[in-house]
Amino acid sequence: MPPEGVMAGFTDVPTEILQIIFEYLSPRSLNAISRTSKAFHTVANSPIIWRHLCQTQFAYWAPHHDIVAKFCGPLSAVDWCGLFIQRIMDEQRTRELLNNVLGSQKNRINHINEIADLGYDAKEVLLKEYNCPDDAEDVLARRYYAQAILEHIQRELAIKVWEDLGEGKDVPIEVALGAYDLFTQAEPGVDIDSVTSGLDSLAKGVLKEYADFPNWSPRKKASTLVTFLRDHGFQGVSDSAYRALQNSFIGLVLSSEGHESLPLISVAIYCALAQRLSLDARPCGFVYHVYSIVYAPQNTSLDGENDPNIRDQEFMYLDPFRSPNEVPKTELQNKLRELGIPTSQYEEFLSDTGTREMVVRTARNIMNSVQTIRQTNPGTHGIGSWVDTSPDMDSAFYAALWATAMLTSRQEGSSEAAIRARRRQFLPFLLDQLQEHYPWDAVLLERHIIPLFASNPDEERLRLFVNSVRDLDAMPKRIQRRDETATKVRFKVGQLFKHRRYHYEGVITGWDPSCIMGEDWIRSMDVDGLPRGRHQSFYHVLVCDKSIRYVAEENISPSTEPPSSAMLKLAGRHFKRWDPVAGVFISNVKDEYPED
Repeated sequence: MPPEGVMAGFTDVPTEILQIIFEYLSPRSLNAISRTSKAFHTVANSPIIWRHLCQTQFAYWAPHHDIVAKFCGPLSAVDWCGLFIQRIMDEQRTRELLNNVLGSQKNRINHINEIADLGYDAKEVLLKEYNCPDDAEDVLARRYYAQAILEHIQRELAIKVWEDLGEGKDVPIEVALGAYDLFTQAEPGVDIDSVTSGLDSLAKGVLKEYADFPNWSPRKKASTLVTFLRDHGFQGVSDSAYRALQNSFIGLVLSSEGHESLPLISVAIYCALAQRLSLDARPCGFVYHVYSIVYAPQNTSLDGENDPNIRDQEFMYLDPFRSPNEVPKTELQNKLRELGIPTSQYEEFLSDTGTREMVVRTARNIMNSVQTIRQTNPGTHGIGSWVDTSPDMDSAFYAALWATAMLTSRQEGSSEAAIRARRRQFLPFLLDQLQEHYPWDAVLLERHIIPLFASNPDEERLRLFVNSVRDLDAMPKRIQRRDETATKVRFKVGQLFKHRRYHYEGVITGWDPSCIMGEDWIRSMDVDGLPRGRHQSFYHVLVCDKSIRYVAEENISPSTEPPSSAMLKLAGRHFKRWDPVAGVFISNVKDEYPED
């Protein structure tokens, strides 16, 4: 102790108090103060402080860290300082790679996938970059590619869930269906944990509302759960909104105010909630509908009576989409009879259905919804209405293609050739989507689709496709200069326009002094029928509906209006920002068109 009347020095403060104080310091300040004395150095490098920094500085962690278990485990079991430093290094590397993506069109696939390999360890930085200031010099490009990489990371997480399911691993139904939400949303808080935590909250709500619930019979529990869900807004969906795309996404259904959903999702939520409350409920994939089968425990009746003489497990049917009332098996059998289903197949439609089939069935529902939207609203997609929809229609369709390709299963009597044939019918659509919108997903194709076609001619064709996408990405872009061959090229990269004939909004991303397409394309598009024919300038353009087109100069009408929200969201793939004074997008493809 210091002499009476002399204030104790800061170094004399007990270690426990110093640790609490140091927890409020930033990592930079902590590093600085650790250099001032040996005592401070010891305290500043104590594991409890670095664990606190790991908890407070990073909201997202890649699954391989098993971070929840580490935070709950012994303090000495983890090198917390080393883990923190590694995360900082990963963040610095993420920014460096993102800047490489923004700086050149070359090797974007490699740069994006190096970031993606960090998984959620990169998510923190990518979210910050996505939320960069509006006046950032490359605001559109930075936001576009930060979101694109986040979506790529989440797609692989979803694909791995389906891969585990396809390999026969035990995947909860809410996780397997929640993978669709991962595929279509990259916003903060949208992940599998948000789905499971939503269901956990519902389970707590049941026990709070029905304190004696654990002591009830299986029959009473089963019907009460339906009542609880319906009382809390989970009442299916009206016929008029049946095909709304969001109704097939369990995460969106759980988080939305109306909780509208298709029968399959209603049953999935019901079964997942039941499992949390020790009630054995499983989906039943009926014809054109999905029910739930609730099983009583072994040697126990549905009414809760213990009877060792009960040999066959008792069960009951429920329709959580419509009502809490039990559905008699005879009613379902009558429906099958009316539908002309052979008696020999009744058991197939009246038994519980595995999670794998529920995911594939959801893929079909999504495809049907997308088809319905495109048929009933053929014009809206073309003007960029997708920007205000959730989930994004193209991403949803892409997710359905991946799920179908990953989970097409062997049916009774099916040969390997038949299985590959079913997978193959979806491949052209998947490859088209990948090539046009997600070229960096070539790596996912290589990791997860090609192995499904091992020792088959399709394997070689898919490898050639992946190699061609990679080679194109690695090649330096052909430089297009405004020399004597391009004197008649009127418009520059970045010009916003309206198509003179079809009136869609587009932006020029490249040009050719004359049409370079093959004769078949020229004939099919009747290019020679245009007033100026094939010998006028042609432009590569990005359209507000996400399509990429090739347009004759005579059809380019420079726009006097600012870009739409849809165009602003897409333009970052090619442009840094919008210049409202000049009325053009500022090019981010200078390595290809240096003078534009």
